[in-house]
Amino acid sequence: MIQTVDMKIFLMLLTVSFLSTISAQAKGEKRPPISITFHFEATGVEGKKFAVPVETQLGKRFIQKVPSISTKDIIAYYPFVSPHPDGQYGVSLQLNSVAAKRLSMLAAQNKGRYIVANINGKVVDMLFIDKQVDGRVITIWRGIDPNFLAYVNPIMPKIGEKKKDWKKRIKAEKKKKK
Repeated sequence: MIQTVDMKIFLMLLTVSFLSTISAQAKGEKRPPISITFHFEATGVEGKKFAVPVETQLGKRFIQKVPSISTKDIIAYYPFVSPHPDGQYGVSLQLNSVAAKRLSMLAAQNKGRYIVANINGKVVDMLFIDKQVDGRVITIWRGIDPNFLAYVNPIMPKIGEKKKDWKKRIKAEKKKKK
């Protein structure tokens, strides 16, 4: 039974990935090298069509299939060494104004539940919604691989960095690598 469910989920994710690749190619868009999504914990009301099981730090949980926040909503990032003993990094992500309002509203509606952070389809952290948030910044406290930073650095500026300064920094980093 579990294998059947896992296989269905795998096939569904594979199909969605394939279709999004075709869609991006049809529009002439280059697919970003990183996918960051945040999914609220499912309430049980959603049903099987709108929720999917995932393995988390707290065991098997159900999350909403459709992400509430995704890579397209993120405008800047700030990496830091994780306070958790996993030896990896954390990252704060600045959201655009529309996503910030959405997160604030959804956090108010989902108080007392978790929001699950995924990077490239892998659960990396869970955030407990214990109070109202302003929604401008969301932080993944652990599970960020150093390779993540190498992928994100050229596609978005650090929080507080002006676009002109970001472009100059990227150009200097490329020159230094040569």
